[in-house]
Amino acid sequence: MPRFTPISRRTVLRSASAAVALPFLESMVPTTLGGTAPGATSPLRSIFIGVEGGIWTGKGGFFPYKTDSDLDRAKEWGTKGVLPGGFIADTGKDYQLSPALEPLADYKDRVLLLSGLKHAHDLIPNSSVNAHGQDLGTLLTGVDISGTPGVSLRNGQSIDQFMAERIGRRTRYSSLQLAVGKSSYNTQEASRQGLMGFLSYDAEGNALPVEANPEEVFDRLFTEGTEESRAKREQDRNRRASILDSVLGDLNRLNNRVSKSDRRKLDEYSNTVREIERRIDKQREWEDIPIDLPADATRPSGYKGYADREGDGSGRVDQMQMMLDMLALSMQTDVTRIATLRMGGYYGTFKFLGFPDNPHNGYAHGASKDPAGAQAIDRLHVSQLAYLLKRLDSMSEGDGSTVLDNSMVFYGAGLTNGPSPTRRHDKKVGFNAHGQVNTPVLVAGGAGGRLQTGRHVTYDNGTPLSNLFVTMMEAMDITDQQFSDSTGSLTGIG
Repeated sequence: MPRFTPISRRTVLRSASAAVALPFLESMVPTTLGGTAPGATSPLRSIFIGVEGGIWTGKGGFFPYKTDSDLDRAKEWGTKGVLPGGFIADTGKDYQLSPALEPLADYKDRVLLLSGLKHAHDLIPNSSVNAHGQDLGTLLTGVDISGTPGVSLRNGQSIDQFMAERIGRRTRYSSLQLAVGKSSYNTQEASRQGLMGFLSYDAEGNALPVEANPEEVFDRLFTEGTEESRAKREQDRNRRASILDSVLGDLNRLNNRVSKSDRRKLDEYSNTVREIERRIDKQREWEDIPIDLPADATRPSGYKGYADREGDGSGRVDQMQMMLDMLALSMQTDVTRIATLRMGGYYGTFKFLGFPDNPHNGYAHGASKDPAGAQAIDRLHVSQLAYLLKRLDSMSEGDGSTVLDNSMVFYGAGLTNGPSPTRRHDKKVGFNAHGQVNTPVLVAGGAGGRLQTGRHVTYDNGTPLSNLFVTMMEAMDITDQQFSDSTGSLTGIG
């Protein structure tokens, strides 16, 4: 077997005006690792995609109901608030993909479909947050933010940020927060409090802003800039560092003059300041390290602000794929290993699918009369998930594996649409409502061989969705045994 002198994956070809990364070469893999199993030398990644506004879970929807009687049982289960075992007949390796999931047919052996999971809280009809406030806002946190009128709402840390705290220092960016289009939540109370339209929340429960323009994402992640712009960035960092040093000095002096309670508050503030300092230091650390951008990578162009509210809505597919390309490229180049993506739900125009212009309420709450529109939109979104999986699977790691082999792609929604299996203070539930029991979720990708994919696994009695997040943490070699309302890890999939 030929032997090579290993070269760095960060090797680039430089000219006077540009730096272009080499494609992956076998010389980039040490000879001692050349025959190891796929995934042995490659980093693991976690991607979380949340669909805003919910997913249709009635007949012909996300889950593979085989017969009308299965759907009737789901409706009955909704009124009782109990999850009977085996309500979905089609499980195991030989299950048939539901119509909504048919675009994943080529990747069925890499998909783990999960049913019976939920967060510990149900939707509360009289809370200060309506169903949509407990949609994406709690999908990745598992926190009960139902609250009471007049009381400030508070979320918790999302699983992506929990992971990023533990492994984020290994990459240029601890995590990315991306979005396709603007959130439709812009006037309600929960939106003003940062509980709608966001997937990622820091350790204090604060919503993290998202980036929705793929052109700007490319520029921020992959463009080195001119010497002048680099010097300006360093000047700005020095200025911020000087201010922070001054602030910390003032805090130390104040500590001797305030009460014990105030000192605790100052300590919390000091920790925040030091975290900002750490981020500045990290920016400096990565400033002169070139990015392994593939030679065929191109900057996206033609972004029109997610053209879903103009014309027939057909422009949304191109806009979605621009951002999915950026997401895949960020994983391929290892600028990050953790990312979230908010995907638009039933909002906007879908005339290009053959349906009249019908807003959220028409599709999500009128779907039981004619669910074709909801089914088509969900299928459209799943087809974009399939597009992402194909992109990740086309990216070689150079050790016999692909980026998809070494990734976990979580896809789901915080709400069900249609037959709502949710118990609300012993009140009968309407079947055109939102629910949060049997959360529609799946995980795709190989996770470095650490998940048993290609199956539909169902769980009984409302197993916490957070148990899945613990399982994903274990696959990422994160040793914490608890997240949010988890009671352990999921059995039978690892």
